[in-house]
Amino acid sequence: MTGVAWDRVYGCDGTSEHVPALLEALPDADPRTRARARAELSGHLYHQGTRWHASAVVVPFLVALAGDPATPDRPDLLWMLRKVAIGDHRDDALPFDARAAYPAADAITDERLLTLNRWLAGDDEAGEPEPDDAGPDRWARDAYDALAAHAGTVIGWVGDADPEVADLAAALLAWFPPTPAAVAALLATASAAANLTLAHLPVGDPAVDRHLTERLGHPDEQVALTAAIALAYRHREATPEPALTMLAVAADPDRPLPPDVPGWDDRALRGFVALALARIGW
Repeated sequence: MTGVAWDRVYGCDGTSEHVPALLEALPDADPRTRARARAELSGHLYHQGTRWHASAVVVPFLVALAGDPATPDRPDLLWMLRKVAIGDHRDDALPFDARAAYPAADAITDERLLTLNRWLAGDDEAGEPEPDDAGPDRWARDAYDALAAHAGTVIGWVGDADPEVADLAAALLAWFPPTPAAVAALLATASAAANLTLAHLPVGDPAVDRHLTERLGHPDEQVALTAAIALAYRHREATPEPALTMLAVAADPDRPLPPDVPGWDDRALRGFVALALARIGW
């Protein structure tokens, strides 16, 4: 954490001199201390969908902590990374294009951004900048880019020994441009979270379709059903018959479905079934 001028890094509640202490508290032995640090840090980096200057700066430190198997509460850190880097975007926004999502990001200079930060922190000498979307767009895009720079690390987490970490990492990969390494990691696991990420990959890779077709027979109903959903997302009217049958059965409102998918639980699994059927044209 040395080398960062924390007094010139701004978050939701002003400058960030307190952030190193919060980061140091995240692996504390006391769970209450960890929980307080997470809550305070999350509020500083992300507030009601808005990211801040500090958000991108803190991402590498969160990645390092989340990547250490000795760190407690690692899934909570991945959730924080998801909020800081992706914000409130839902799967409707996939495939995600950060440049299109934050069109005003390039419209603000570093100098003007600093003025905006100082003004928001209550510096009376900063002057009052003209209101626009450039600052929030820039902070959000920088936070996204900060985690995208560590996409290789996220790929490694897909095979993590902690299944919750693995699922959250698989879901997080949906938000970054697919790479051969990412696809290989997703194909190497049998998880519902990975299936839903594969659903959003470009169509045309036969290895992905073979993998999903094989997963239709998986004994875990959540894995099998998300494979059917993914095939419907990818092939619409050309969805193979076994997947169609599985989705039609799952559409029965009286039929209990498996739990919502970790990393994708902004939308209920029944909602994914409905969207899959809509893509097929039912």
